[in-house]
Amino acid sequence: MPDLAHTLQRFEALMLAEQPVDIGQADDAIWAYLAQSPGLTAQLKALDRLSAALARMESHSPVLPRLREALERHRARISEPSA
Repeated sequence: MPDLAHTLQRFEALMLAEQPVDIGQADDAIWAYLAQSPGLTAQLKALDRLSAALARMESHSPVLPRLREALERHRARISEPSA
């Protein structure tokens, strides 16, 4: 199971890639990380940790804003009320 450090390494690899990045790879990494946390509250806390760690990363990569957007999409999905 991917931990925070492993997930951040995947993000770094995406930011260093010279080819266009498939943001779906980031989504997969995010879901794999969040899936370890049972329940929505735990997933939101895990997402907070991931977001905070990403905020501390320094990069001028055009992928960084896309990673932030992906995290916010996941936050919105998790926060949606169940139907």
